[in-house]
Amino acid sequence: MARPAKTNGGPDTSIPAPGLAAGVGNKTTHAQSSSPRVLHPSGRSGHGRVIQLLRVVGFSVYFNFCCFIICITQFIGAPLYFFNRDWFYAYMAMTKRSFALTITLMTHIFGPTVIRTSGDESVAGQILPTAGGGVEFKFPERIVMIANHQIYTDWIYLWWVGYANRPGMHGHIYIILKESLKYIPMIGTGMMFYGFIFLSRKMATDQPRLAHRLNKLKQTKVDPQGNTYLDPMWLLLFPEGTNLSDNGRRKSSHWAAKNSLRDPEHVMLPRSTGTYFCLNELKDGVEYVYDCTVAYEGIP
Repeated sequence: MARPAKTNGGPDTSIPAPGLAAGVGNKTTHAQSSSPRVLHPSGRSGHGRVIQLLRVVGFSVYFNFCCFIICITQFIGAPLYFFNRDWFYAYMAMTKRSFALTITLMTHIFGPTVIRTSGDESVAGQILPTAGGGVEFKFPERIVMIANHQIYTDWIYLWWVGYANRPGMHGHIYIILKESLKYIPMIGTGMMFYGFIFLSRKMATDQPRLAHRLNKLKQTKVDPQGNTYLDPMWLLLFPEGTNLSDNGRRKSSHWAAKNSLRDPEHVMLPRSTGTYFCLNELKDGVEYVYDCTVAYEGIP
């Protein structure tokens, strides 16, 4: 895992994530300058092979045990679906927050990361430094978040943004992802309980399913005083459709040449059909679209 990550989404600032190791960047620079033979941007490995093996074992035990407990918790609360849907969704939001805490602590222990955020004037005042050298976000409760997809860990940092947001939104994030992921043992089941949206990448097949799921996310509810409201929701989608691989870059370049478009250097051309469909379906219940760009040191 490359250590520094950058997420565009706020005024220019450079602050480490809350509770995550600071100063990694300085160590990296020293390691690179003192030993030109070290090619990895993170510098020399911080542990020997024995310790690395123990950390791999520790990570596997920690992550799988937490996922198992969360999955069991979900099954315990599943019967609520047949008695009170609001209770059911609130319960699943609680288990979603538990998973967000799991991956945040996982990153802190096994992959300390310095996160640098920057953005333009459209999000001024929504990313604020905290007294402890961390960061706090002030993003709305209902947004669509689109992002590039460089490597498989992008979603971890974007989910962490929901954790660092005030009010916390890590229990109300919904991710659109490829259908094959729901067959991952235990984790796939958990994602289905979370209400994540799985697509086959064939719009003729996906459109009815996508419309059904988005309709649930825009349902108007009424509180005991008779006031209408919408549930909090952060919808995360990756318009590129896949991570930044050599095969994906070739397809993007071919499509750009075929349609006389400029081929981006660090990202791929997005798939616009699904993104447009989502925005059109949610237009009456979402005011903001946040365009996030995630970049890692050493990855072109």
